[in-house]
Amino acid sequence: MLKYYIKFAFRNFRSNKVIFAGSLATLCLGALCISLLFSYIHNELTMDDFHERENDIYMVIMKQSPKSDWSHPFRFSVEEYPEIESATDLIFFREDETKLKYNQDIYLPKGIIADSSFFKVFDFKLSIGDTNTVLNDPQTIILSEDFSKKLFGDSNPIGQVIDFEIRMHQGTHTVNGIIKIPPNSSLKFDYIIPYARRTYGYGRSSIPFFKAVKGFDKNKFEEKIKNSNNKVPNFYPQLTESITSTISFDELYFNSELSTLKKRTLFSSGNKKNIDILIVIMLVILLVSILNYSNLQIINTNAVLKNIAISKVNGALKRHIVGQKIIETLIVITISVLLITLVYNLLLPWFNDFVRVSLAPPIWKIFLINAIILSSITIIGLIYPMLIINRFSTINNLKKTNSISQKLKGKQVTVVLQYAMAFLLLISSIIVNNQLKLMLDKDLGFNDDGILKVKLYYEPPFNTESRNWTRERRLEEREKAMQTPKYINNQLASFSIIEQSSQGGSPLDVFPIDWKPKAGDFEFETLNSLVVTPNHQNLFNFNLIEGRFFEEGVDKQRGKKIVINEAAKKHWGIEDIETTVIKNRSWGEYKIIGVVKDFNYEHLSAKPKPLMMVYFEDFEAEYFIRFHKNKTQEGIQHIEALFKEINPNQVFKYSFLSDEIAVLYQKEKRLSIIYIAFTIIALLISAIGLFTIALYDTQRRVKEVGVRKVNGATINEIMYMLNKDFIKWVVIAFIIACPIAYYAMSKWLENFAYKTPLSWWVFALAGVFTFIIALVTVSWQTYSAATRNPVESLRDE
Repeated sequence: MLKYYIKFAFRNFRSNKVIFAGSLATLCLGALCISLLFSYIHNELTMDDFHERENDIYMVIMKQSPKSDWSHPFRFSVEEYPEIESATDLIFFREDETKLKYNQDIYLPKGIIADSSFFKVFDFKLSIGDTNTVLNDPQTIILSEDFSKKLFGDSNPIGQVIDFEIRMHQGTHTVNGIIKIPPNSSLKFDYIIPYARRTYGYGRSSIPFFKAVKGFDKNKFEEKIKNSNNKVPNFYPQLTESITSTISFDELYFNSELSTLKKRTLFSSGNKKNIDILIVIMLVILLVSILNYSNLQIINTNAVLKNIAISKVNGALKRHIVGQKIIETLIVITISVLLITLVYNLLLPWFNDFVRVSLAPPIWKIFLINAIILSSITIIGLIYPMLIINRFSTINNLKKTNSISQKLKGKQVTVVLQYAMAFLLLISSIIVNNQLKLMLDKDLGFNDDGILKVKLYYEPPFNTESRNWTRERRLEEREKAMQTPKYINNQLASFSIIEQSSQGGSPLDVFPIDWKPKAGDFEFETLNSLVVTPNHQNLFNFNLIEGRFFEEGVDKQRGKKIVINEAAKKHWGIEDIETTVIKNRSWGEYKIIGVVKDFNYEHLSAKPKPLMMVYFEDFEAEYFIRFHKNKTQEGIQHIEALFKEINPNQVFKYSFLSDEIAVLYQKEKRLSIIYIAFTIIALLISAIGLFTIALYDTQRRVKEVGVRKVNGATINEIMYMLNKDFIKWVVIAFIIACPIAYYAMSKWLENFAYKTPLSWWVFALAGVFTFIIALVTVSWQTYSAATRNPVESLRDE
């Protein structure tokens, strides 16, 4: 019987090639999109789940005052708290902050300094090495699998010696472990260096993490540690309003309140709203696929109805008819899942590169996911057609007194729903793209055109013997160190190819620190600050609206003067800047000398926030250079030559400020492309269904067309007759989709301070575009029928 079912199934496929091809295309396109999106969404929602006790891991955080941002604590003594099972302190170094050298090749990786308890808190696995001992020797280094391949290829790296350098520590480290970093880890790094007690430390503070004992009461613990960082010696003994707290590791990834602290770490961040949008897209693709597949099976049922009736007359029972349908469906699913699994693996590298993940699920998982998705589409899609088959009258169908097409009104509803959802995606994708374009093209309030950002000076490694130097020796060494920055500035000044230059902070590289006006009842609060030098105003074209900017020869670096923006003046209600003094928790009191017009130094989802601009000269700060018109490439060559002269053992790197601004909107750009790509696929799936229905209906009415042509109907009249029902369905779908899309996108745009307008043309464009696709899809068949010789269509069968 099974052999007969399979043979009969392939006979049906051959006799209904268009329906079979449409069904296969619908399943393959729909399931492939869903499986790719599902893989990414699942990876995001299960971030850090590979830690066996993720919910018991906590990061200790602190606010210096109730209005400050969260930062690391000054102190945290694990021994004082029996609620802690194990703890570790991590020191983070971002890309470009450390230098590794092997075989004369220089790398600028990102990494961690960790103590021996690291693997007791976090459940990272080693592909080579023992987690119990790998961090015991401070002269060793653990590499990630990816970074190890970058350095050593496929050869065994254990025992290889690497030169390691940061400002406060230089030395050689021997590779003694390779660590696996899962795709769903929010903490990604290239190396781990075991912690060692050093006189001058590593040049930065650590952040404590701990694993709590079972039955841990978070609220009671936070109350216990709340005031533990007040009056801490060697930090701020006068501090009395700090708040120490914790955040669970499973909440860290999607937490937006810790953005300032995360900038100091290697933890990535997720956007829950973007995930919600991708889930909606995935569900829309799923529903469109189900509706389209159901529609195709309705048409297929109509096409094979007479065969079903004949089978029943010959003794076939309902279970045989159902069994036949199940075998046909299983064959289609099997073919589809094999095709999708192959295409999924081919597309995965591109998909990983695009969404910036490293998904690598095993083949069996891909196969299983696709099988589940395809089974869901087919089972749900077959419910309505199978109900209709169950109700058919064998005698009536043999007599052709009862046309299935009159009973299967569901195809109209499914087409309307399909196109309504396609309209929703298309309108949304246009608006998302417009919003992205607005953010990329908007005037930020400062000039970023053609500005090169480059680091030209690296301070020499810290000399541990300097603590024994006399005052005279210190001054002598400092004078020597300053010769290089002076030489750089003199060389830049001699390059006629340079139009303007300045050294300091980028308008995008603000940092948080606590400020408040000296007078009035104000509390310290964390506000953004920017390090500038006098040339910044002309280079970036800051618009001064009150007072003056810093001036060479008039103001001294690290002097007690400050320039603020409009938002800061408004924030504190300052009326007269000349009589207002701003107080910094660390640096003391500053006099306001000027106010600049607000400019956007952060993502355009928010309006400009208060900004404090201070004049500091940091020899290691980046240089910002604008070359004369059409001289950029030549200028870069000059700068590279100067860099190599001064830093023969460093890697020359540069960027353009405009590119860094574009990076701020990479997530929106990727979201926009995903929207457009999957919208096109949803439209394609819908078009496949409409094409198949149009083909079937046109074939069913071929004799009617012949009669009308014989009676004088023109080609245009016949095409109008055949097209009008299909186009009517698309128009109804458009009417349904517009208000839903308007409401949904209005809500989405609330996340941005600067919004693209929901113009009527967006909806009209989506309507016209989809209408043309639908019209072309249907007209392909109707034109063929309308131009056919009526003699052929009226000839007796």
